[in-house]
Amino acid sequence: MSAAATRATAATRATAATRATAATRATAAASATAALRDGIDAAVNDLRDATPSGAVVGVGVDAVDVARFRRVLARRPGFTARFFTDTEQADSRRAPDPTESLAARFAAKEAVMKALGTGLGGFALTDVEVRRSGGEGAISGVPRLVLHGAAARLAAQRRVGTLHLSLTHTTEVAVAFVVAERSAPCSPS
Repeated sequence: MSAAATRATAATRATAATRATAATRATAAASATAALRDGIDAAVNDLRDATPSGAVVGVGVDAVDVARFRRVLARRPGFTARFFTDTEQADSRRAPDPTESLAARFAAKEAVMKALGTGLGGFALTDVEVRRSGGEGAISGVPRLVLHGAAARLAAQRRVGTLHLSLTHTTEVAVAFVVAERSAPCSPS
């Protein structure tokens, strides 16, 4: 076998190994995401069983593949301005990886839609804003939700008084979990 043929064979083998490694990573990420969703589903069922009837209006969860979200941001330069408020954009720029931060916020917007009983398109994504709370110590930087426009009207219509938000992300996946809780009834004076 000539030296050129040997180099070509080695290059072909290296390319195949790289593809196999990428496929293994993708399979592992998909498996981890599926396990995460199974765990979240179990937590949702536990929460529904543990709360008084009528206290929880809805529960929403969403997971975003960070690598895929990164590609969307690269392909569509206007995406961030279209779907995130100025405050969200500024907060994400302060994060070590702004894409992971935006992916978590995007998951939160979709989780809110689910918790309020509507699907994607029920209201503008900018009607849901994820803000970081001020304060010191344990409450510093805790994410909270602020609703605007149609999202705020829908929440009022469904008598949602509180939205609880939990966010988490890794380099591979961003997850948001939202519980919509009914407002306490007003007692007569």
